[in-house]
Amino acid sequence: MQIPIAIIDAFTDQVFCGNPAATAIVDEFLEDRVMQSIAAEINLSETAFTKLLAPNHFHLRWFTPTQEVPICGHATLAIAHNLRESGGIDPQHPLIFSTLSGDLHISFEQDLIVMDFPSAKYHQCSTRSQRILAEMLTGKIYECLGRSLDYITVLLESEASVQNFRPQMGHIAELDALGLIITAIADHNHPYDFVSRFFAPKAGIPEDPVTGSAHCCLVPYWAARMGKADLIAKQLSKRTGILQVSDRGDRVLLKGRAKTFLRGQINLN
Repeated sequence: MQIPIAIIDAFTDQVFCGNPAATAIVDEFLEDRVMQSIAAEINLSETAFTKLLAPNHFHLRWFTPTQEVPICGHATLAIAHNLRESGGIDPQHPLIFSTLSGDLHISFEQDLIVMDFPSAKYHQCSTRSQRILAEMLTGKIYECLGRSLDYITVLLESEASVQNFRPQMGHIAELDALGLIITAIADHNHPYDFVSRFFAPKAGIPEDPVTGSAHCCLVPYWAARMGKADLIAKQLSKRTGILQVSDRGDRVLLKGRAKTFLRGQINLN
């Protein structure tokens, strides 16, 4: 059996930047264990599998190297780019992905891909996680915002604090959450509004280059704090990535570009 595969760099307009995701358009989903093995073999932060349900309507699933996850921004953008580039959809009409997080609506504004995702709210962080964070961020932590999307978010005092943070993966893996977001307001001389980084060693992702799902909780927070609904975000990973984001109440809009890096075949004997 051969399965077409495409690796797409998401949230960027050039290869070797943004967040790479593997994408596979299939007639029928493979067994879960096989899809998980493919994701582990490819070993990118996400591998997305999608199958057609109706014109411009697909079932979409995401796998990290270690587990299936309920939502992923950059792999959604990547699979939408793959479908448009391969002629599998009509880009003049909305694209719908049915997922574990409900139906996600995708539209296209020239080369921009616009994703309509559910907003996520913050909840109290566990005492245990707060203790681990205090040990890891001694002298640097400014405010712990709590937990959302099974992520814990920590607000740091400056963009430099986010950029220079050295993650202790063992400590992060002990948190009562799947991943850790660190964030701060951007320096005044930069064209973006806020910055972040994301770590999820528990899911086989030491540091994710650009994390769409993290912005489901970052966008409402920063929109309220900065008093504006439309913002520009930058993720300060080594590859970096830029997102145009909007707060729409119980939804967030995530906009980005993508570039195809590789097309090939997976051989399953």
